[in-house]
Amino acid sequence: MIKKLQKKFLIISTSAMLAVLLLVLGIINMISYFNAKVEIFSIVSMISESGGRIPETMYYRSIVGEVVMTGETRYAFSFYSALVDNEGTIYGVGENEKEGEKKRRNLSMMDETVAVDYVKMAMESNDEEGFITVDQSTYAYQKSFFTEQNMTLCVIMDCTRQLRGNRVFMLFSLYIGLVSLVVVFVILAFFSRKAVAPLARNIESQKQFITNAGHELKTPLAIISANTEVLEMTEGKNEWTDSTMEQVKRMTELVSHLITLSKLQEKEDLELTEVDFSAVTEKVTGDFRVLAEREGKTYETKITEGRRVKANEAGLRELVSILTDNAVKYCTDGGTVRITLEPKGHNSTILTVSNSYPEKKDVDYSRFFERFYREDESRSSEKKGFGIGLSMAERFVEMFKGKIGVHYKDGMIHFTVVI
Repeated sequence: MIKKLQKKFLIISTSAMLAVLLLVLGIINMISYFNAKVEIFSIVSMISESGGRIPETMYYRSIVGEVVMTGETRYAFSFYSALVDNEGTIYGVGENEKEGEKKRRNLSMMDETVAVDYVKMAMESNDEEGFITVDQSTYAYQKSFFTEQNMTLCVIMDCTRQLRGNRVFMLFSLYIGLVSLVVVFVILAFFSRKAVAPLARNIESQKQFITNAGHELKTPLAIISANTEVLEMTEGKNEWTDSTMEQVKRMTELVSHLITLSKLQEKEDLELTEVDFSAVTEKVTGDFRVLAEREGKTYETKITEGRRVKANEAGLRELVSILTDNAVKYCTDGGTVRITLEPKGHNSTILTVSNSYPEKKDVDYSRFFERFYREDESRSSEKKGFGIGLSMAERFVEMFKGKIGVHYKDGMIHFTVVI
């Protein structure tokens, strides 16, 4: 159990750290990308407003404000511009320039034919501004319509360097995040034992107390039982001696269950072998048939033969006995107890133990597996239950690497075990 606590602690702590890292790094990278985009289109807009040329005073906007560029910095951007009429014909910027020509600024590496193709790609887009990505390069474009000239100015700027820097930052932050997560995991793994140590001591003390108290209680219970038997032999049986013997029997059973549960909690695993689940279920449920029918309850079983599972045979027998006894005990008068065992999927087997139960819409049925839980205090003494049988059943299922659940449907409560 302590190892499971450590594992849960590590999983929850690491998951929380991962969620925080993803959130923080995601926000940082979104802000970084948004800032780069604002800066790029701010520069493109200024060039567009200057008629496709670099203005004398140039600045760009960012999320932290405006930044004025120096003379040398202004010419560090690679861009070009072109005018496009309504027919889609491309003209160079300026007067008396021939069709098909264009004025370029600091874009010496691009072939003119390619530059014209990029203008066409930008003009085909429905957006006024955006990005064009070709191979390893990315270009930002912006289209501005001039009413007087009845033409559209298209400015295209190479922003590969800016966006590549943004991608590098994203990868770098991802690597830093992964390294941080690994470091945190190692630190948590180192300190996890200390973190769960107080809880582990409490659990160990509780187990020791239950075991010691159980053994200490056996002696006085045996003496009370023996004294009561002597009274019955000398004075004869009466309602008082019967009541005393009944309570002694009840207390002895409770002590036995507590010690069994404590031992189950101490065990990390049982040695599992292949067990005939069908045969065990058939035998155990058959023993309860007479009891159920004697109380006027309908007892139905449907058990598929030959279902074998990995389990401990004694533990599996106890599991089926607990669930069947619980169903018979808490079934309403004249109700039905139904037990089915059938295949589930390719390799699993599902045991369903159901019984008629008063309709309870607001009951948290998952709490039935809590130790000493009572859904109905008034019925608990009448049925002579302790509230720890289902806790034992849950522990057995955990040791068998299976799943146990409970749900309410059509006036019946259903306990299911999948192994």
